[in-house]
Amino acid sequence: MSKLLFYGAMLAAKSASLGLRILGRNASFLPGKIAVTICKDFLGHLQPPKHLICVTGTNGKTTVSNLLTNVLRQAGYTVTNNSLGSNVQAGVATALLENATFGGRVKTDIAVLEVDERSSLLIYPYIKPSILVCNNIMRDSIKRNAHTDFISFVINKAIPAGTKVILNADDIIDCHLGLNNPDRTYFGITAEAPQDNTMPFLRDIVYCPECGSLLEAEYIRYNHIGRVYCPNCDYKTPQPDFAITDIDRENGTFTVTHDGVDEQYKLVNDNITNLYNFCAAITALTKFGLPYEKIKAAFESVEIVKSRHNELSAGGRNLKIILAKGQNPVACTGVYRYTAGCPGENKTVLITVDDVGDNINNSENVSWIYDADYSLLNDPSIHRVIFVGPRHADHRLRALMAGIPAEKIHALPTWQEGVKLVDMENTGDIYLLYDPYKGAEMEAIKTALLSRMEGGANE
Repeated sequence: MSKLLFYGAMLAAKSASLGLRILGRNASFLPGKIAVTICKDFLGHLQPPKHLICVTGTNGKTTVSNLLTNVLRQAGYTVTNNSLGSNVQAGVATALLENATFGGRVKTDIAVLEVDERSSLLIYPYIKPSILVCNNIMRDSIKRNAHTDFISFVINKAIPAGTKVILNADDIIDCHLGLNNPDRTYFGITAEAPQDNTMPFLRDIVYCPECGSLLEAEYIRYNHIGRVYCPNCDYKTPQPDFAITDIDRENGTFTVTHDGVDEQYKLVNDNITNLYNFCAAITALTKFGLPYEKIKAAFESVEIVKSRHNELSAGGRNLKIILAKGQNPVACTGVYRYTAGCPGENKTVLITVDDVGDNINNSENVSWIYDADYSLLNDPSIHRVIFVGPRHADHRLRALMAGIPAEKIHALPTWQEGVKLVDMENTGDIYLLYDPYKGAEMEAIKTALLSRMEGGANE
């Protein structure tokens, strides 16, 4: 009976996928949703490729999975992945069945799958990754993934025993995953270690996981990412097996050291969060067995997916478009920090980030805005901060509480009004920070800003 349900689910899902393609729509979720609704254990009937790499964690899943997919394809492998679609159970099912025979055999060499943390228990019991990368574990949406202990519990419970686990050594929460898995590899960054050992306001772990004492830091890069230790027992964050030991911005390279060997790669982007993403991908590719020469060659041409980071120029200045996830205070804080730290003066920052797309049929909660560090936007290099959208008043209040002068803050209900407030005669580079669900709006804002930048003067 179960097999009949599977075949029926496969027929219905493939028919739905064909219909969506005929209509010119992206079949990223619906076919898989149909499949798992008809056949609850649909994933268990599929025969995935011999090599299955899954990427999970709070931030960086899409970037790492896209990097892995691009490098492996350039190395000559055929790859199934879900980088353009959903990372929950239905999205994973859609990605696999797209390249599967009617009998369920996935025809590619490798599958690289981005997996939502909470979906682990619905996916790993059926398809067992040979390699699992977890970038980090941090607070996220308060309605779904806010409690890091809960998320760690879910992932730990789901990890198959034989999976090779790749973890962030600089994340004290992440590096406690998969303790029963014998093959555990750590990645991290030792280059440019901060001098300050002050524990930040925004962090997700305070006490030693071994004895419960208050943790102290050698240094912290952001949130709880860095090197910490317990003053009352011998617990400390582990040394990374793969470490970024040098960042050469002048020559556009970075160095990864493992097993005493230094390997140099093109520096695609120098945002600290992306450097962790690069190191995670290189670690996974090396553990997979890809030689350094092939990884290095692929890094010469790979790019951060433009939906995450895009840079354009017009009228003698730059427009930088960066994804900043609403409801995710760590991600928002990271983007604010990166924007403030970029070179240049008189920057204008236009922010369209909120929770409205996920605020249907539930109670309103704006606590994530107060978890994010808005004081970073008070950097002297930032001339004007413009908040637009339905949360503009909330953002303005938070910015005032963070000490940003009122004359520097502008808050407006529509993006059209925000674009008009960009002072083209006096601004330097322009930064557009936007929410994942606002892709169409981002494109409209980009077009409007580029038009004004090319004009060069205020309208």
